[in-house]
Amino acid sequence: MLRLAVYRFLRYLPRIVVAACLALCTGGASLANCTDGDAVSTKIQFNANASQLVENDSMRARLFAEVQASTPSAAAAKVTELANDALEVLRQNSDLRVRTGAYRTYPTSNKGRITGWRARSEIIIESDKIEQVSAAIASVSDTMQLASVEFFPSTTLRDQVETMLVDQAIKTFLEKARRIAKSFGATRFEVSEVKVASDGVPPRPVMRAMSADSAGIAPEFGTGTTRLSISVAGTILIPR
Repeated sequence: MLRLAVYRFLRYLPRIVVAACLALCTGGASLANCTDGDAVSTKIQFNANASQLVENDSMRARLFAEVQASTPSAAAAKVTELANDALEVLRQNSDLRVRTGAYRTYPTSNKGRITGWRARSEIIIESDKIEQVSAAIASVSDTMQLASVEFFPSTTLRDQVETMLVDQAIKTFLEKARRIAKSFGATRFEVSEVKVASDGVPPRPVMRAMSADSAGIAPEFGTGTTRLSISVAGTILIPR
């Protein structure tokens, strides 16, 4: 009889343990909530933004020289000479940041037959002295052509404006968080995660058209504006 009683007890032991655990979870709490020691909360994700339009105070100009010769070495030698001469002139101005850009040599052909070689070398000028960049372009316009220009906020201006925008975006984020928590009937919330990102997209530059005989004349530019923006994306926890 003793062996039979022990056998029956061991047989029903798992059910007894489960029943005991369920008995501890009183007050309508589910088993998942009971085994989770953390307070139950609602997780909400949203973002806030702040932006400002600023005048572009810096300029980047891309110049190039391109020559054609019967051999690739001859084309490379000639275009390198032109680029080096222009670099020597441009680097005399300490207000300009001058560097070499892309370089390529490629064949020219006629009816599938190579007839010559063309070489192209680029120089890039950057500065917050826009008038001096324009004058520099004119100073080498007899050998270098203007490929493109870009206008953008200087690092100093960008840092100054973005610092202010970060404060505004975070303030807007917290105001949204308070309104969201209030809508859920809560008096408090906890910021769980936040990511701050910046962005700035300048418009296309405006440049006065230059005629073929305008070498030596400084081009006129409209610098335009850039909208700097800061976005704050995050998650808040509202206790339930």
